[in-house]
Amino acid sequence: MNRLLATLATSAVLIAAGATGAAAQGVTADSSPAGPGTCVTGYRGVVVNDICATVSGDQVTFYGQTSPGSLGWTARTVPYRLTASLVGGGTLGTITPSVLVDRSGVAVGRLTVTVPCGSSATASLETTEWGWPPATATITVPSGC
Repeated sequence: MNRLLATLATSAVLIAAGATGAAAQGVTADSSPAGPGTCVTGYRGVVVNDICATVSGDQVTFYGQTSPGSLGWTARTVPYRLTASLVGGGTLGTITPSVLVDRSGVAVGRLTVTVPCGSSATASLETTEWGWPPATATITVPSGC
């Protein structure tokens, strides 16, 4: 229920705020998960991908989560791509982690970007495993200033 309310609130803010294209001022990336934030589930199939965002002022942290799509899952390393960009603008950063996905699921990278006030950023998490159908989850959030 909280996830649904957070998603609806984010959508309302996006509609009200609009978006402008402006240059980003900073990007950091690492493999650790971020704290709680707004998440969107994108693909339900071989794996279930979530893309999440945590906003603090002009800093937006995007991170992914993935879990098996079936009970018969065998742990394996899966390649991903996490990309962030300004809405109507350029790419802010891309990371391409490969993670061991076990039956309980796992965090998939983290990318922290600086989003100019009044702008919005979008990020997508996609599975890049050869032979699997496209598996993309996308989220868009405004800067918090």
